[in-house]
Amino acid sequence: MKRIATLFLLAFSVQAHAGLFDDNEARQQLNDLRNAQTQVQKKTDDRLMQLEASNSRAIELVGQIEKLRQEISTLRGQNEVLQFNLDEAAKRQKDLYTDLDARMRAMELAKAESKAAAVVSEQQQLDDIVQLTRSGKHKEAVVGLHKFINENTGSAQLPTAYYWMGVSQTALKSYKGAQTSYQQVLSGNDETHAPDALFGLAVIANAQGDKKSSRRFLLQLIEKYPQAEKAAAAKKALLATD
Repeated sequence: MKRIATLFLLAFSVQAHAGLFDDNEARQQLNDLRNAQTQVQKKTDDRLMQLEASNSRAIELVGQIEKLRQEISTLRGQNEVLQFNLDEAAKRQKDLYTDLDARMRAMELAKAESKAAAVVSEQQQLDDIVQLTRSGKHKEAVVGLHKFINENTGSAQLPTAYYWMGVSQTALKSYKGAQTSYQQVLSGNDETHAPDALFGLAVIANAQGDKKSSRRFLLQLIEKYPQAEKAAAAKKALLATD
């Protein structure tokens, strides 16, 4: 009986130990499952956080892109306004230059016309005075020519005025004044009236009895202006004095 009881106790102990082992193994498996679930959950949470972060970054980038688009649109609008203003300024400047050029041309034309009118008026005035000399009104001519010369100091007609004043002064026997007038013609290097002025000086010298000076002026006329109309008259005058 004692042996049977011992065997019975031994069998019960083995069975109890086997049951205990089964509980530990189940508990370990349960813990492993829990740990695996925890790891999966952690990975899932990490992934969700990454996705949320990515989504947040994407939303932020979308916002930045939209902001950039708005800024670009604003800049484009400002650029269009600036370009419009630039075009308008260029147009106004072109119009201004065109208007200024037209004004300058008008002024130049008016100035040229005024100058031409002044020349015509000046020429007509001189012609009227010269006509006095041609008509034998030498006193009036000398007065008129003095006035013309004083009022037109820069005129290209001065050699002509001095020549005809010399003619009237010679006719009035104002030889000293005539010599001065003819010398003014020669000092101006006027090729038109210089031969006539030399001939006039020869006439004055001859009238004063200075044959030598008269001959010198005639020879100078023939030598310097051989093609002049007065050169032929000078040759005849030289023959007459020989």
